[in-house]
Amino acid sequence: MVYTFYDGTIVVTQHILGSLSHFLQQAEQHPNATDLLNARLREDMYPVTDQVRLATQFSENLVARLTGREPVITEGKPTTYAECYERIEKVLKALNEADRDIVDQHADKLKLTQLGPDQAAEVSGAIFAHTIALPNIYFHLTTAYGILRKEGVSLGKRDYYVGFSSRGFA
Repeated sequence: MVYTFYDGTIVVTQHILGSLSHFLQQAEQHPNATDLLNARLREDMYPVTDQVRLATQFSENLVARLTGREPVITEGKPTTYAECYERIEKVLKALNEADRDIVDQHADKLKLTQLGPDQAAEVSGAIFAHTIALPNIYFHLTTAYGILRKEGVSLGKRDYYVGFSSRGFA
């Protein structure tokens, strides 16, 4: 089977959200599980709940862009593990429903895209995916991982890869 744009975007995002969900499952087992949702790496950074909010919103933005629809904006931020899982599952459902052929067609489609508060440009789906959406999704996954590690949750490299492979990596 040929590796496609769909594989490099939709499938990758599904894997990322799988790992994020796994991190939360591990955090729930920790003695101070409730406090972990508000933990931060630094005072001026977002807590775990916002890492989930942003990872899922960028994922929703990606699947919407690559299927030709407007993104669903979820207001507020999750405050419980159940709400975090609900957001992840909602986006995973959209990713699972994304049509491979439609996604592949959007790789080269240009769309006016906000690049900052006062800046917009015509950007292809591929450029949007690989220079805006996926880097942000990975950033929030990694930041959630770092916060939870800092707070004593027993996560390692294999946990990071759980969503990417059922076997994990060394």
